[in-house]
Amino acid sequence: MSVLYPRLLPNEAERLFSSLHGRNPEDIAASASVISRRAVYAATGGTRVSPDELRALGNELERLAEAGGFPNPPTTAARNEFDRATARYLHQRSGMVPGEASQRQVWAFLSLVLVPHICAWRFPMRNGLYLPDRFKGTDLTRHSLARLWTRAHVLFDPSLADPYELLPWLGEADLDHVMARRRSISTTPGLVRAIVRCHAEDADIDEGVPARAIHRDSLRRLLRLTAFLNLDWMTQQELLELVREQRNESRRLIAKTNLGMGNSKGPRT
Repeated sequence: MSVLYPRLLPNEAERLFSSLHGRNPEDIAASASVISRRAVYAATGGTRVSPDELRALGNELERLAEAGGFPNPPTTAARNEFDRATARYLHQRSGMVPGEASQRQVWAFLSLVLVPHICAWRFPMRNGLYLPDRFKGTDLTRHSLARLWTRAHVLFDPSLADPYELLPWLGEADLDHVMARRRSISTTPGLVRAIVRCHAEDADIDEGVPARAIHRDSLRRLLRLTAFLNLDWMTQQELLELVREQRNESRRLIAKTNLGMGNSKGPRT
């Protein structure tokens, strides 16, 4: 049965978010809590999470952040490790189902009530201000925690010895480039898994073509195909073959373009 989480009312989310600006993660930690009088639950559909379960969730997220150096600014490697470990933990232990995880107010509660200091550590202030997308859940693909649950859910593959094996196979920026296309590419989890698998397969292939260039060009090709192909009906093997085909075409044309630029002559004098 699904676990139901508190949903922070919009006005309270605005108030709490506004109160964060100018404060560092250590100061914000004092306001972390497992309850809010301005939060509600869905009327039906599961069992409400208990305060003790919320406390355990918050403690584990704090432990993962401390492993990355909290409250000191995290390194790139620490941020990536925190994201991967947190994605696995949230998906594996939170008890959320997609319907609950799609609720913006749920994630607003977690980031503004339960662990605001962790989210402030992961996404520091810019010019004294925090970014609203990282806390309020206005865009779940950019929310500090929601985006991690979603990645783990989409990349979860029970056919692997470790169902979460795909999580570290694509870097933060490149994976975000995939997940942000939520109305086309990321709406088909099998396609996302195929993209990550094929990127990993090509890790040792150079041929003078940057891996990121191939990744992004092939995404544009796949994006065009989603306009007239029903990818939901394709098997995982068919999706893998489709992605490999587009990546090979991207590699060929980018290499050809690079070669042409390398052989081009300068302007005549």
